[in-house]
Amino acid sequence: MFRNRLELSVVCTLVICLVQQGHAQDAPVVKSVEDSPQVETVKPKKPKIRICTAQPGNNYHRYGTLLADRLKDQADVVVVETRGSWENLEMMDSNPRRCDAIIAQDDAHALHQFEKPNSALTVDRTATVYPEYTHLLCHRKVKANSLTELDPEKHPIIVNQYGSGSYITWRLFRRLNPDYKRFRIVEKNLDEGILRVLDGSKPACLFFVSGLGGDTLATADQTFGDQIKLLSIADPKLTRKVGRDKRQIYRLSSIAADTYRTLNKTSVTVPSLGAVFFTSPEWKARYPEAARRLASALLKVISESRK
Repeated sequence: MFRNRLELSVVCTLVICLVQQGHAQDAPVVKSVEDSPQVETVKPKKPKIRICTAQPGNNYHRYGTLLADRLKDQADVVVVETRGSWENLEMMDSNPRRCDAIIAQDDAHALHQFEKPNSALTVDRTATVYPEYTHLLCHRKVKANSLTELDPEKHPIIVNQYGSGSYITWRLFRRLNPDYKRFRIVEKNLDEGILRVLDGSKPACLFFVSGLGGDTLATADQTFGDQIKLLSIADPKLTRKVGRDKRQIYRLSSIAADTYRTLNKTSVTVPSLGAVFFTSPEWKARYPEAARRLASALLKVISESRK
């Protein structure tokens, strides 16, 4: 009888366990929040635009950084530092392109067409950002008041180094007026050029292109105005149309007497030209909405800079 009771007890225990096990399997499983799969919100990738400008401190670079700041929430803007207009065009002309947009002197584009007749470079001219002016700074020992009065045998012309906007402009000047080929050209950076002009033992003149009141001009005006003067470049030959599309690049403009404190006591006539923003047609076609926002940001930057 004891054995029967023992067997019955074991059977009951097994039944109870199986019933409990079944209830456990039927019970809903409550997962913790930590166990729930997390749904991530994937943000759309911002379009990338590489804007080739110039060296820090240059107006081209400044405009590039202003655009980058305006577009920071809408595009991945990379401001590419270069040596200036010519390198910008070369990078835009490379295959594949190394820039999606550039800032360059208008005459650089025209000269590129002369120098690279087989180039298939295509760019969209988006906007003229601001006007630039040609400046010819000479030591006050130089008696001439204009470029045409300088003696090519006595007065070398100092031009910023290869690839710079000034170098480009002087090359195109020589095409428009071959008489300028008579001048001996000395390549130096702007600081070295100013120092060379200040050395009155060998009179020389510095030729360069800039917006009015740039850093170099401010230094020359405020610090060395008693030694340096600004000469006129009133040459109508420079206003001839050039390039494949036969456009007038240079326009004779006046630098007013009150523009600088000491460099010019009276107004000076010089050729002016545009600093132009060019965009890649392929980039615009790939990112039409980003291109629209770029144009809007560029308009605002230009507007604010003229206030």
